[in-house]
Amino acid sequence: MAGKQWLGIGLMALVLGLMGGTIAATQMLKEPLQRLNLITPVFVLDRGRLIQAIPPNATPEQMARTVEDWQRLAAKLSDAGYLVLDSTAVVAAPDDTYVRPEGQ
Repeated sequence: MAGKQWLGIGLMALVLGLMGGTIAATQMLKEPLQRLNLITPVFVLDRGRLIQAIPPNATPEQMARTVEDWQRLAAKLSDAGYLVLDSTAVVAAPDDTYVRPEGQ
């Protein structure tokens, strides 16, 4: 009978320890996770390098497909929450990164 009591006490201590550890970890990570939510990740796609990589004998269809693939990738990244840049400009961005006049 004493063995079962010690087993019950051990299991109770294990459960309470796991709960306490979870609560402590959640509290410790709350502030860093909130800061991460405020930061918009950035992804740079270099359009100039893409254009240089197109073979000189590429057909207009191949060039158009390459540009469309690049734009599709930029849109996917934007939809995933990334601010997409090339070496000269913002290419695509999530809606919440734009600054709009009040009331719009």
